[in-house]
Amino acid sequence: MAVAFVKVLSILVVALLVVPGGLNSGQVKAEDCRKEKEEVIALCGKYSLKRNPVPGPPSASCCNKIKASDIACVCRALTPAEAKNYNMTLSGRVLRECGYAVHAGFKCGGDIVPEA
Repeated sequence: MAVAFVKVLSILVVALLVVPGGLNSGQVKAEDCRKEKEEVIALCGKYSLKRNPVPGPPSASCCNKIKASDIACVCRALTPAEAKNYNMTLSGRVLRECGYAVHAGFKCGGDIVPEA
């Protein structure tokens, strides 16, 4: 019986150590998404602004960042208030021109990115 108690106690100790680590990694992931969002906006946001977007195709540095980013993560981090600054049709064009496949119903910052 003492052996069973030790096993149960060991499982509880392991669970207590694992759960906080799991919660912390989720917080880091959200922080990573926000950081990545800021980097994508810095390099690419100017191409899809509602007011005065930069004309022409996105730069190579913008496309490289899009290709290296988790765009779904970036979109989850984009707040509706931030999304109001961007034209989602232009955002979809920039993503497609950089080689990111935008599917029907793709949401970013609470808005749906229109199909091509």
